[in-house]
Amino acid sequence: MSLLDDLGGGFRLGGATLFERLRAARIPDAYNPMQSAEDWEHPDVLELRGALASSSSTRTPDVLDNQTTSVAYLTVDNPMADVRIGDRIRAKPDDGRMWEVSGFPSRDVNAFTGWRPTLEIQLNEWRG
Repeated sequence: MSLLDDLGGGFRLGGATLFERLRAARIPDAYNPMQSAEDWEHPDVLELRGALASSSSTRTPDVLDNQTTSVAYLTVDNPMADVRIGDRIRAKPDDGRMWEVSGFPSRDVNAFTGWRPTLEIQLNEWRG
């Protein structure tokens, strides 16, 4: 038995803050009722505790528009949190930024004990 085994479910990220995972509700498409559309007006909300680390930011000037793309990673202390590609993440309280989950969330695992302490979520944000 190791110290990691003793920590069990009691693991917490010391610098974690609150975030919300938003998932669009599915509604019938107004143009084709056999299809469904995303309803971001009434999303399913799940509270998460995590630490955000910005990776990079790129500004692309254009004649008609300026666009900025940011890449970040959110490390969540609950490896079983229900997060998938296409969900949106915002800080709580809302600071005006909104990220989209752009990669498959990864459940980190200790190769020696099998312990899964966190969920790593790749995020993108687009402005402009």
